[in-house]
Amino acid sequence: MDYIPQIEPWIDGVELEQLSEVIASTFITENQKTAEFLEKVEEITQSLHSIATSNGTLAIVAALMASGIGPGDEVIIPDLTFIASSNAVMMVGAKPVFCDVDPATGCMDIASAEACITNRTKALMPVHLYGQMAEMDAVTALAERHDLIMIEDAAEAFGITWHGKHAGTFGRFGTFSFFANKTITCGEGGIVLCQTADDLARLYRIKNHGRDRKGIFVHESIGYNFCFTDLQAAIGVAQLTKFERIMAGKQRNFDVYQDRLGSHPDIRLMTPPPHVRSNHWFVNVLVDDPERLAAHLDADGIGTRRFFYPMHLQPCYKDLGVQSRANSKWLYDHGLSLPSSALLGDEQLDRVCNSVLRFYGG
Repeated sequence: MDYIPQIEPWIDGVELEQLSEVIASTFITENQKTAEFLEKVEEITQSLHSIATSNGTLAIVAALMASGIGPGDEVIIPDLTFIASSNAVMMVGAKPVFCDVDPATGCMDIASAEACITNRTKALMPVHLYGQMAEMDAVTALAERHDLIMIEDAAEAFGITWHGKHAGTFGRFGTFSFFANKTITCGEGGIVLCQTADDLARLYRIKNHGRDRKGIFVHESIGYNFCFTDLQAAIGVAQLTKFERIMAGKQRNFDVYQDRLGSHPDIRLMTPPPHVRSNHWFVNVLVDDPERLAAHLDADGIGTRRFFYPMHLQPCYKDLGVQSRANSKWLYDHGLSLPSSALLGDEQLDRVCNSVLRFYGG
């Protein structure tokens, strides 16, 4: 019986065709294919400007640097996130401050975030987690009330909208990841969205050794090499030809899990609110013992993942004196991500659901 991975990308001959085109052109660094990829991303997200970066972490770093955030500044981040969110803040010399999360979505809790604000707070970084979105009306109001920069970590949120507005377009900057497990992948890569030409110029200098354009050796400012390649862009362009089918496949996963597992008394399916169009990046259940359920599914040849380990428990952050965050700890203690690939077939979804129900004696 074939193993069902928790997540895998949809890669086929379309990606090979696009890669072959780039290789034949010999322009394999950032060039026309990157421009094509960015144009398509801007069209989907309805963003005015975008730049590509080597990966999603450096997308956050570039956004932080373009915001002037550095030593002495604090950035408020939800306690439940992948560690790249906070490591990016550390990379620019600032301090991540971890607020609690909403237990319904796993995203930033507004009251907890406001309680974390000090005279050193420079920015809010809502993280759109697992196909959910933070309460963006409330996050935006909080940022405006305290005159804070908003940088959205939308690494997992490509394709998600809040009342029709795409994730990553609410703040000054929005960042995405195109790592292999994301809804759309380039293998690696990131994008920063912004709304002004001035911010675009700042971002470009940061990622391009401090220059306003390539091919010259006069550097207007200090910058770095966060650049993308047309090889990555070729995969991204190919992926975008399948974007709506990928979204439909992930919606189907959620619908099947909802139908088969959603009414079970021992299982709670995490469900986005009706005003959020989710990409259902990972379909998550909340159960009493996710570790035992994961072991049972693994024995049946089914892959799962535990939730991200809360930041306040991370050994590498023990010197920050992070306070305990009850909701993020509760979600970690109860959360499990089921197989969520867009390519899952009827038999595979049936196997997963049947195995989960057997675990509960069904």
